[in-house]
Amino acid sequence: MLPRRHILDVWELIKDKEDLKSMSTITLAIDAIKYMHNEPKKDHLVEALELNEFICFMFPAKRPRNRSLLYHIVSDLLGLLMYGIPNTRRYAIDNIETVNYSEKNMEIYPVIEVWNTLKSKVYRKKHGPEDIIDGFIKKIRVEMDVLERFPFVEEIFFQSKETIREWLPSFASYYDENRKKVRGVYDRWWSLWLCNESKEQILGAMVERLASQAEREYETVLDKEKVFSSIISDPEANRMENEQFTKWYKEGVNLLLKI
Repeated sequence: MLPRRHILDVWELIKDKEDLKSMSTITLAIDAIKYMHNEPKKDHLVEALELNEFICFMFPAKRPRNRSLLYHIVSDLLGLLMYGIPNTRRYAIDNIETVNYSEKNMEIYPVIEVWNTLKSKVYRKKHGPEDIIDGFIKKIRVEMDVLERFPFVEEIFFQSKETIREWLPSFASYYDENRKKVRGVYDRWWSLWLCNESKEQILGAMVERLASQAEREYETVLDKEKVFSSIISDPEANRMENEQFTKWYKEGVNLLLKI
């Protein structure tokens, strides 16, 4: 899912202000830092699981705030089921979102119970690029509803540019990179999301990036004005999409925490 939704994912379970800031930042960072190399170190979901375990053993003082990586996993799994699995091998920081699960068998993952439970309830087979792009548009709808109805999310997103300092030792150690490089990658990714700009600017940037990705990876030309207008003019559809996602997200994360 997209970054503002990932912050809301944490808020659904964590209300303490400092915990929320810290846990939101690490769940944002796992999306940003994957762009540090030409290709991710490994599959994104596996990487999040392994980073969570790495922090538990190597940086135990950070527990339990690293738990938000598990929330991130549930959110991404649900996004795949509801909105489609992108068939991409590209890892460009200017993509609207890159989750490379296209050649993976979901049933091998250690979160199999969550995957199977949600799959039995929300999965609908997607047919080709058109459905995948439509799924991306729905994710943008979710992001816009978060932006409009949960203003504290934007504040946390803005503050994460400084809060990331807290997690630099963990990320630098896990990726075997220096802290300055990790920080630079996060700052570059953060700047793409136009934090604290107008909703029109933020939406326009997301639509522009999606259009570029659709043309580059699916050879599809998106009507950017039509997509922009359909989202900005229908906040009720955005709200309904987000609330539907929240319903299944809560069920998935509650199940994961019981396993």
